[in-house]
Amino acid sequence: MNIGLIIAGGVGARMNMTTPKQFVAVKGKPILVYTLEAFQKNESIDAIAVVCLRGWEDMVWKYARKYHITKLKWMTLGGSTGMESLRNGMELLRKNCSMDDIIVIHDAVRPLVSDDIINANIAGVIQKGNAITCVPCTEALLKSDDAESSEEEVNRDTIQRTQTPQSLYLSKFIWAHEEAKKRGIENTVATCTLLIALGEKVYLVPGEGTNFKITTKEDIKLMEAYLTCTER
Repeated sequence: MNIGLIIAGGVGARMNMTTPKQFVAVKGKPILVYTLEAFQKNESIDAIAVVCLRGWEDMVWKYARKYHITKLKWMTLGGSTGMESLRNGMELLRKNCSMDDIIVIHDAVRPLVSDDIINANIAGVIQKGNAITCVPCTEALLKSDDAESSEEEVNRDTIQRTQTPQSLYLSKFIWAHEEAKKRGIENTVATCTLLIALGEKVYLVPGEGTNFKITTKEDIKLMEAYLTCTER
């Protein structure tokens, strides 16, 4: 099976809002629901699991009923770090899924993920064992040690900006977190960085500019603008 693992365990502190950003409504619908709907409608996704912020579990199940997210099967709580949330998701899937299932790990706050990206991730895992969604860097890059000055350019042609999904077989997902625990790797920021820290090669699949992460209030405005344009 192909399982969408949605990471919705963060508090969104940088938004400086009382409601966690994944539950903020945009055009009348929570951001998380847009993400769930993307995986619900994708024909290759068989089931969905959510790593949820504590206290919001019942709300997510209510969303699933209201918006007909019938693929949502399992839920667990988020951790104190992103890596801990991923590990909790891994343990949930270990109990409910098969080792050869493909796990498509996605941030709840990247609500505009497309079918093409999800499908590319699944195909990438089948072909090479893992898939990391990336977009090329188009900006000029400067290296700075003090965030105030620079004397060195970084070649942008060698830089890829990661997005999610980041996908792999459940067997590899479990191995990575068990191996990290053995080696004392405690707070790497993403699946791709964890695999690299463990000496693994990761394989890139193309992302899209619209697959941006909702981090600031300005990002919410961008999402609203995008949805307004696509409604026409």
